[in-house]
Amino acid sequence: MLSTYLEVIQYGFSLLFGVTLSVSYAGISFTRRNNVVLSLSCLVLLISQSLCWWLLGLDLTTKLYPLIIHIPLILFLIIYFKRPWLHSVVSVLSAYLCCQVPRWIGIFFGTIFRNSLTEPISYIVAVFLTFYLFSKFVTNTLRHLMEKSTISCILLGAVPFIYYIFDYTTTVYTDWLYSGVRGVPRNG
Repeated sequence: MLSTYLEVIQYGFSLLFGVTLSVSYAGISFTRRNNVVLSLSCLVLLISQSLCWWLLGLDLTTKLYPLIIHIPLILFLIIYFKRPWLHSVVSVLSAYLCCQVPRWIGIFFGTIFRNSLTEPISYIVAVFLTFYLFSKFVTNTLRHLMEKSTISCILLGAVPFIYYIFDYTTTVYTDWLYSGVRGVPRNG
């Protein structure tokens, strides 16, 4: 029961991490007004995600995540914050890629300690650490490269886009990465 609550909290932190990093990458300043708007938008996204879990189940919600969270976030950056569409897309895709780091840290510690509580707790701690590191060392460079030129922005967004397609294709919509599909390397 406790591990289920921790997983729900983990999803909340994941959403907050992704939204905040996307906004940061898009060049939105964290003013008082923007913080209130971002808090409300996170609350709306969290409620819509929770409703989908409740009505459709976790598996379908995971598959619909781009429609439930990513596209609304991109539209929010474009419409409310008046960011260029390409910057908005690259910001969200880059944040998605960055969301994998806490996930891998959580999986790593969960595997080492073999405890159902270790993975979500490690993930939550890693969210704070990685957010600090990305904010301090990545945000300004990423923003500068996106604003340099359209080609620079497209090239910068190519890696997160390819990873996004790969991740959803091989782990969310199918189990190709973990199954014996021809062309997918097997362990051992």
